[in-house]
Amino acid sequence: MTDHLRRPSSVALAALLVCASAHADYHSADGNFSLSGFGTLGITRSSTDDAIFNYPGQGGGATKRASPDPDSKLAVQGTYKFSPTVSATAQVMTKYDAEGQYIPSMEWAFAKWQAMPGLSLRAGRMGAPFFMISDFRDVNYTSTAVRPNLEVYGQVPVSQFEGVDASYELNLGNTTLTSSVWTGNTKANYATALTGPTDEIILKQAVGVNVLADLGNGFTLRVGRSHGKLTVNSESARLVSDGANSVVEGSQAYAALAPGAAGATSGATSAAISASIPGALANADGAAQVSDLLNPKGVDSSFTGIGLGYDQDNWVASLEYTKRKTKSFIADTTGWYGLVGYRVGKFTPYVGYAKLTTDRTSSSPVQTNSLANSGNVDPDFDELTRQVNQGVADLSAGVSMFMASQFVNQKTSTLGVRWDVHSGLALKAQFDRITKDANSVGTFLIPDPTTASGQAFTASKKVVNVISLSVDFVF
Repeated sequence: MTDHLRRPSSVALAALLVCASAHADYHSADGNFSLSGFGTLGITRSSTDDAIFNYPGQGGGATKRASPDPDSKLAVQGTYKFSPTVSATAQVMTKYDAEGQYIPSMEWAFAKWQAMPGLSLRAGRMGAPFFMISDFRDVNYTSTAVRPNLEVYGQVPVSQFEGVDASYELNLGNTTLTSSVWTGNTKANYATALTGPTDEIILKQAVGVNVLADLGNGFTLRVGRSHGKLTVNSESARLVSDGANSVVEGSQAYAALAPGAAGATSGATSAAISASIPGALANADGAAQVSDLLNPKGVDSSFTGIGLGYDQDNWVASLEYTKRKTKSFIADTTGWYGLVGYRVGKFTPYVGYAKLTTDRTSSSPVQTNSLANSGNVDPDFDELTRQVNQGVADLSAGVSMFMASQFVNQKTSTLGVRWDVHSGLALKAQFDRITKDANSVGTFLIPDPTTASGQAFTASKKVVNVISLSVDFVF
């Protein structure tokens, strides 16, 4: 890719700084139209070149070479009121994407009807409400830390959906309850390596329920649950599946030709060929399951989360606990984090801890039975045998690599400080110490999982230090 696509230009960076100096959003004279925006100018550096630190799904990020890519973004949002109860909102954002580019895209585009004082209905493209801060997960200015926690927010790589939602607000004494239901479809591209095309994640027939309780005295509680039909389109998975189909065809051909080859030989060779027939059929059966495993189409998936926030006087804290489940090769995971900060004037030092655990991974269905040849009695049969044995070995390695990519255990200790320079502008500095387990990829992007360095990084327990600086602003 060209450098001007991969990196923000100097003009873009200057625009970010100009936006950062703005103090308020724009309102038309009649009050019907408003225009606002937000952005982040970030720089991040890690302690390794063997893996890339980024927001999961991005097509690049930070290594020992500092990079603006994980966090830098710019967005503009406009709202027009057609009447006191009907409005439309659109948001355009540019941030580093799965293709490794900064390309503006329509993040939000929805209409809203305030049907009753406590009831609102929306339709269109909206923020995907999987997390506690889903509606403003990209507005880093509103968060204490540099970025949303990766162990939690990295589990679901989609940020918006197209559909409808309804929210109802109810006051119960000192508690304000906001209940919402939503349904729709969503998709996102996801980079699994720097080599090859990106994967496409599709979630259809998604349905979710969220309850947010403002408990008073600074406490906020949120509980959410969603279900959907998951499809993953992956070019690398398709290539492995093509190899599996070849193994099925070759193994079945071996089983069909083996009796003749056994009859043309004698003794131990004949017996070995005959004994290989059940193994060939088992190889074919196992390979036949690979395509369904690696190319899930409309499988059940769910996401559950509970979050607690506190913001009063000098203290600010947040905690989220989440679980992801799918009936596919994509692992079931549990992610949680806790963060607490204390305001001292315009400065807020904070500490945090997070953990991501793999609860379930799929096992490989590939059978690796070695098939016997005729010992040069039947050269064509022997060539088929060689091809099938090699195909089985390659298939086993390919599927095992997919399974290994789903083991993501890691934990992160965080130390940082936020400086509120003035209203609408904050500077942050953050240090993360990430420890990933042996045989885990964590939330890192491996440039090429097939290389020795990529496999060594995955196989070993690693500690990676990450330093981040950011300028967050709203206008």
